[in-house]
Amino acid sequence: MQSLVEWLSSLQWERLFPEFIGKALGFLAGFAASWFLVFRQRLNAIARMQSGDSDDFIFQMHRLWELPHQANDCVLLFRNIAPKTTLNDLYDNIAVREFLKSTAETTTLENPILHSEGTLGFEVLNDAMGHIAGLVATTPFKRETWLFAMTCEDRQVVRKKCIRCFLIRPDDLERFLDWQWCQKHVLVEKPWHWFRVVALHQVALAWKAEQEMAVQEAIASRDQDMPLVDKQIRHDRIRMLSIGLNDGERPIGEPFRIEWASHVAKLETMGLELAGPDVEPDENDEAAAAPVESVAE
Repeated sequence: MQSLVEWLSSLQWERLFPEFIGKALGFLAGFAASWFLVFRQRLNAIARMQSGDSDDFIFQMHRLWELPHQANDCVLLFRNIAPKTTLNDLYDNIAVREFLKSTAETTTLENPILHSEGTLGFEVLNDAMGHIAGLVATTPFKRETWLFAMTCEDRQVVRKKCIRCFLIRPDDLERFLDWQWCQKHVLVEKPWHWFRVVALHQVALAWKAEQEMAVQEAIASRDQDMPLVDKQIRHDRIRMLSIGLNDGERPIGEPFRIEWASHVAKLETMGLELAGPDVEPDENDEAAAAPVESVAE
């Protein structure tokens, strides 16, 4: 006991005490800063989730399901065809991620397709196509031609903000060129799916413009060979894929006929000047105004 007292008395308390206080305060300050950063990161993650901001990549198949006993009427179905992935999982290059994030923020419902001009955009589009083509390469379903487009049409419309890759048959997308037909004959599974009809109409217009430009380029070009090295200043943003997808999807619940007259004003505020439905009924379709029959019939 005496030795302990002697050892304590030999310590230089005038130096030890300030050092102890300083280190203790430094530890507490570091702990508080670390806790604050972790807590702030958690708050930011919660706020991001609540705002709907996401780095998710979703691949969705679209098709028009003909309604029985309803002439020319069909239901728009869209289903996820692959597990949800993220931007970080799909692209390991930081520059590509930043490019996609900035590009996605510039899309609108009027122009929902991501701007993929240049070599970087071309490679981004090719990587996404290769990803989904590889995932469904071994499906037992019959291979067909599908159109592929990277979109972010929901940045202004719904809460969930993510990149959605559309897949749709050429014949189905061609029908979306006629806006009056879309309003009269396309039904949806949920009332809020009206925006997807608008997006597909805009994609169809872009596809038609790309086809016309390709024809003009083919006429003007003397060299029919694709160059081995190309800067891809202009390339098609809507590409063709040969894949096999499930053709047996059916509507969930009762199809819903959209009241387009109530959406015209909202579309105008988004810069879309789309005409409302014609007042005159379609003479070839007297059943258009009739109530929708049950899917089960």
